[in-house]
Amino acid sequence: MNRISTPLISLFLTLSLAGAAQAQAAALSFSAALAQSSQQPSVVSARAALATAQDDYAKAKADPLGTKVTLLKAQQAYELAVATLKAADAQADSQIVAAYTQVLEAQDAVKVSGAALSLAQKSAQVAQTQFQKGGGTEISAQVAQNGVQAAQQSAQVAADGLGLATANLRSLVGNFTSVAAIPASALPAGVGPAVVETVIGRSAPLIQAQQAVAALQLQVNLLDPLAVSASQITAVKTQLQQAQSGAANAARGFRIQAQGLYNAYVQAGKNRAVKTVALQNAQRQRSADEGRYAKGLISQLGLLQSQIAEQQASLGKEQADDDALSAYYALLAGPSGR
Repeated sequence: MNRISTPLISLFLTLSLAGAAQAQAAALSFSAALAQSSQQPSVVSARAALATAQDDYAKAKADPLGTKVTLLKAQQAYELAVATLKAADAQADSQIVAAYTQVLEAQDAVKVSGAALSLAQKSAQVAQTQFQKGGGTEISAQVAQNGVQAAQQSAQVAADGLGLATANLRSLVGNFTSVAAIPASALPAGVGPAVVETVIGRSAPLIQAQQAVAALQLQVNLLDPLAVSASQITAVKTQLQQAQSGAANAARGFRIQAQGLYNAYVQAGKNRAVKTVALQNAQRQRSADEGRYAKGLISQLGLLQSQIAEQQASLGKEQADDDALSAYYALLAGPSGR
């Protein structure tokens, strides 16, 4: 029979020691991770651009020689910079939330795979003992040992996944040892469809399309028939109509995408409710099995199976919570943040 490999034993010893160290060290909180959003390069750049646009707009308003055209350009540049910063903030939040939840899920996956490996090892020991005493078959013992190898592979995959997720989050927020659970209050309750309008209202691409319409409308209003030919006036009006059509199409397209993000958020909430019920059922089953085990009605392996089922259901609930939170922040980021 194959024995558990020394590297796997070392792996779980390392994870256990790391877990103990993490318990002593303060874990990165969700709020602390989100606080790093303002330091993301895209946000820093957008903030600097807004400061410049705000200064230019102030100068344009104070310039006694300024024209309506130059003032409108400065105003539009400022408004676009405001929208761009809001979008950059929302996108940075969404990226950090996605990376944070991936680490959280990976940490839990390591725990669940470790428990599953423990169960597989005990099952293999029982099967081997039964075979040696003539109460089982060699095939059953080998199947159980194959289960150990499969559990070892799953544990390794979970450990690798945690390493990759950790590296990804560190690239956004800096160094940390572990991440703390996300508080239930982090996901706002009762987010209604009106949020779609909020998302649409700060879309930089849509604002640009609308600004193009406003600029052409001003140009049409300033055209002097005595100084400009009829063909030139017609050409500008045609450009205005095209810009209006383009802005309307952009608004429709963006609304459809924003509504799709909202629908995904709603669906994530429904899935979260389903996983909550599944966890409650698993918890009740584990509690009942503990009582049965205490009375000698089921084996230790049976109790372990129930405990692992609860851990798996807990991980499923964790993933559903994280999906709902990620869907919410993806909605706030809008289609451009996907």
